[in-house]
Amino acid sequence: MAPQQRLFEELKRRIAAAFYPPGFRLPTECALAEEFGVSRGTVRRALTRLISEGIICSRHGVGCFVAGKPVKPETPRKSVVFLYPESTLLNSMTLSGMESAALRYDADFGLRAISSDPERTRKVVEYLKREKTTGVVFIPFIQNNYYDVNSRLLDIFEFHELPYVVIDTPIARGGVIRGDFVGQDGYSAMRNLVRRLVEMGHRRFASIRVFPEVYSANQRLRGIIDELAAQQLPVEPELHRVIDDVPLAEQGRQQLREIMSLPNPPSVVLCSYDIIAMNVIDECKKLNIRVPEQLSITGFGDTFYYVDLFELTSVRQPMRAIGERAVELLFEPAAGRRQEFLECELIFRATTSEQPSILKKGVL
Repeated sequence: MAPQQRLFEELKRRIAAAFYPPGFRLPTECALAEEFGVSRGTVRRALTRLISEGIICSRHGVGCFVAGKPVKPETPRKSVVFLYPESTLLNSMTLSGMESAALRYDADFGLRAISSDPERTRKVVEYLKREKTTGVVFIPFIQNNYYDVNSRLLDIFEFHELPYVVIDTPIARGGVIRGDFVGQDGYSAMRNLVRRLVEMGHRRFASIRVFPEVYSANQRLRGIIDELAAQQLPVEPELHRVIDDVPLAEQGRQQLREIMSLPNPPSVVLCSYDIIAMNVIDECKKLNIRVPEQLSITGFGDTFYYVDLFELTSVRQPMRAIGERAVELLFEPAAGRRQEFLECELIFRATTSEQPSILKKGVL
């Protein structure tokens, strides 16, 4: 086969196989002559034949290009995955917010339960990376050793360069928050709650919380203490209790008994979660303490089940907005870490009273 024909056939084969795709600029005459060991004249004649057959086109002073529009490389499908602890009850409003935001970015949205065991989570993250997942929204494990458990998981995300946004409560130690975060402003919510209750006549406040090392629990307590100070009301340590590591159904019960056995008991108990408030209300019934006539109770979360069952005064978190904003952060370019605390809403119902009746000493 003559050199010109051989070169013509090879260039035609490369174009057909998309080795030279549509819109691709062919190597220069000199480069082709060197590659195939032929003269520039031979190359020029082969190219002229390709031009005459409409396979390539020539642009004066630029070079020869494969005919047809350039084929854009296929854009990987964007996707967001919500990673949540095993056995966690998911909030439908948070899910709705995440799904809505993902839709706006034309991204797929999925859910994946994970374990606190680093090796099991590592396998999940490796799979997500293979699937070219855009990023994940992560809700932490709320348990003892909170920071250490969750921080190890963030190490895995960062090692594999998997973008993430933490929601619900920050993973923090010493006031330093790791990674991007979106959650509720529990500090301001509790300050507002205490202020409103003072306006209603309350002067002695107690609180019950669980997992004190968790950022959100400390954030809420700090709000209570700061507002009591602003109202020039005493902060008595014995009125602010931490729950021991006991089953969920028992949380808050012993603390309520201890608080109400004090010589000067409170008129209101602020609970860090609705489930604790539920237990406290149930324990009040056993102690013949009338809610709210003798003792007002508040929760946090505005969980629909406890609201319907007890008409509980609570703090409503912006769950849908948190979900939406978390997904938005995954797609928004950033120069540094973003940590956002969204405003909560106070919802007053039947478990708080306008005119508290302080329990007298020895009522228990």
